[in-house]
Amino acid sequence: ARSLPLAVCTNKSVQLARTILERLELADYFARIIGGDSLPYRKPDPRVLQALLASFAAAPRDALMVGDSEVDAETAQAARVQMVLMRYGYRRGPIEDIPCLAALEHFAVLPELIA
Repeated sequence: ARSLPLAVCTNKSVQLARTILERLELADYFARIIGGDSLPYRKPDPRVLQALLASFAAAPRDALMVGDSEVDAETAQAARVQMVLMRYGYRRGPIEDIPCLAALEHFAVLPELIA
């Protein structure tokens, strides 16, 4: 199995995101966090995701965003990154209205999707 770098792109502050990840014992899985206080703009501005990609020297075609809202879908689409939608989270409308590669119930199926 190949190891892919993971990052968090959130509108929460970096400190709050880090605290949440630490409490869930997930912090060690993520190489980077870009929060709402990292840059002068926030999602859905595609520059947030573009900055994250640039920090890995990655192209949009080499990335996959996992999101849970229309804002995430709008960000991914504007940055030309494919997105997988989690069926839970912050979305306001029906899942069918959100452009995504797939809508998933659980992260456990992600490896199959990207294999």
